Amino acid sequence: MPLSRDELEYAVQVLGRKLSVEELAVLEAEWSEHCSYKSSRRLLKLLPSNAPYVVVGPGRDAAAIRLFDDVDLVLVFRIESHNHPSAVDPYNGAATGVGGIVRDVLSLGAKPIALVDALFLGDPNDSHARWLAKEIVRGISDYGNRIGVPVVAGHTWHGNAYNRQPLVNVGCIGIAKLNEIVEGFVEPGDPIIVVGNATGRDGLQGSSFASKPLSDGNEELAAIQVGNPFLEKLLIDAIREAVENRLLKHVKDLGGGGLATAVVETAAASGVGATVYLDKLHLREKLEPVEILVSESQERMLVVPKRNCLDKLIAIFDKYGIEYSTIGYFTEDKLFRAYFKGKLVVELPIELVVNPPEPKRASEKPRDWPPPMPDIDIPLEKAGEVILKLISSPRIASKRWIYEQYDWGVGGRTVLPPGYGDAAVIWLRELGLRGVAVKVDGNPRYTKLDPYIGAALALEEAYRNVYVVGAEPLAAVDNVNAGNPEKPEQYWFFHRMVEGLAWIARELEIPVVGGNVSLYNESAHGTMVDPVTTVMVVGRVFDVSKTLGYRLRGKGVLVLLGDTYPELGGSELLALLGFEGGSPPKPRPALEKKLSKLLRVVAEKRLAYAAHDVGVGGLIASIAEMVACSGVGATIDLSSVGCRECRWFEAAFSETQARVVLEVPSEKLDELKLLARKNNVPLYLLGYTGGDIFEVRIGNRIVSKIPVEKVYEVYEKTSWEKFMGVD
Repeated sequence: MPLSRDELEYAVQVLGRKLSVEELAVLEAEWSEHCSYKSSRRLLKLLPSNAPYVVVGPGRDAAAIRLFDDVDLVLVFRIESHNHPSAVDPYNGAATGVGGIVRDVLSLGAKPIALVDALFLGDPNDSHARWLAKEIVRGISDYGNRIGVPVVAGHTWHGNAYNRQPLVNVGCIGIAKLNEIVEGFVEPGDPIIVVGNATGRDGLQGSSFASKPLSDGNEELAAIQVGNPFLEKLLIDAIREAVENRLLKHVKDLGGGGLATAVVETAAASGVGATVYLDKLHLREKLEPVEILVSESQERMLVVPKRNCLDKLIAIFDKYGIEYSTIGYFTEDKLFRAYFKGKLVVELPIELVVNPPEPKRASEKPRDWPPPMPDIDIPLEKAGEVILKLISSPRIASKRWIYEQYDWGVGGRTVLPPGYGDAAVIWLRELGLRGVAVKVDGNPRYTKLDPYIGAALALEEAYRNVYVVGAEPLAAVDNVNAGNPEKPEQYWFFHRMVEGLAWIARELEIPVVGGNVSLYNESAHGTMVDPVTTVMVVGRVFDVSKTLGYRLRGKGVLVLLGDTYPELGGSELLALLGFEGGSPPKPRPALEKKLSKLLRVVAEKRLAYAAHDVGVGGLIASIAEMVACSGVGATIDLSSVGCRECRWFEAAFSETQARVVLEVPSEKLDELKLLARKNNVPLYLLGYTGGDIFEVRIGNRIVSKIPVEKVYEVYEKTSWEKFMGVD
């Protein structure tokens, strides 16, 4: 058993007796990092989570916020990781990650309407990493497409650290009326019903598997769940019908830890106990009681009907042809009891199960870290070569090979799909022209160099991507991916990421209303994968017809909002030159808030044709992406970025935050300048759009001239050939 000696002794001391095999399995599941958050929950309390519009905050399977004051529609959302399973069985690992996150949103009674993913994958030139990437994308695509929930936005990063251990983070958003939100409270006497898939051996000890490093050549396939998207679709429809008919008081996904964890956590949240009869559960095969307790077979949910609604609920399950079992009831005595064929196999206090002893984790900054910023210089004559190399980087080049496998338009709500803008915009038809924007971001290079700043910049980037499309950012959920918490030099990265995230959330005044922690992302040789905080931000859109994308029209001037500084630490340019070091760019939350306010007015008054944030790769990467995606040329002047201390390559490739590029109609430029001045936002005239050349100048000197066709070919074709044309 993976319980430590101290944990085992603690349990024996509390109980005053030895534990049964079944009891050990229950504690093993619930006391795993995956379920208990024993190494992280103290730190997670630092995250601000309150706001007047927050309906459900941390503690439930998903969070919920009220989008608009004058309507009762609620947005429900959540982000989760499926890292370990995706490293062993990438197709099923990623697919069941989608299934699980959808059921989390469904557990509050919401209708799932969109998915996002954040994928941290290996080097495209490594055959194993390439296989993992293709299978992960195929798993997400197949599951999402088959349940009819579109994958509308994502974030993809490539690095050698993920060649064998990728990180797969998936988010989901859903909608419900305020009075449809399932209350999540149970009482003694309420029945315990499990509906959905029959229980089998897939996913056994999955939570424990996710709470330790992967061994060399790990083949723990029994711990990998296998998904059934067709059954998931039936579950979605059945639960939604039950919610609409006000039949349910509680719904919970049978995820990590399986049946035992779902029942115990439900009982603990309501201050009650529970009794279950394991032999009453519908099974796929003959199982021992310990297997029934902790199996993580997919597409299963625990449901509790309101009083006198059981028959109506069962009628709905029968209508959809979904199996269900009434396996027990909640009690007053705050004990978890499990029987199998008349024999009591588990009798544990609920409080013991949900409150493991908190380990004392030491945190120690690695010595001589981070590496210093190298002294670099790039001749001006190399500008064209460097620009092409930059936009062909797998971290910047098109991700079309991924999102074209997703049916991002299913449901007819996707206004701004992948490849068109910084965030996805989803139309809420129920509310006229209103909508919701969503984006997910994370930068492992930043968090590896400085986890505090790196985590802060992840939230800042996602926040910026949401406001750039014209939305108002409202709330965030996070997924902190780190290494082995038992090693002080790895735990340091985790604890600093949480502290940085808490700081920036307070500065931006945006609540972090839920999230996920993934630890033990470490190789068999003890090497931690590059840690990263993934952040998903959601915002409201008052008029989806005024959404700002980043495709150029070719008939405007290019404007840069925000100052530029010589910040190349942790940059894409530095990595392409073969260096690692320096400090990431400084967070600039005060300017981000001003830009957020300004961009909403820009969108409302239609003062810009296109908008794109400046991020990885700097200004050149941002404009090159706009050129490649629109097939329209642009001419820019690097001496106009407002950085007196910048050398040419710093002006071009600095990754200074809080910057946005706009394509503005000439006749609207004066109005924009006045608006920027009123909001105290720096504005610089960069150049103009049009033609078939991407031209970079310094004053009157032409630094680089690249045909638009070449920019497109390098940006689009490189990654497509790598992943779709090479086995």
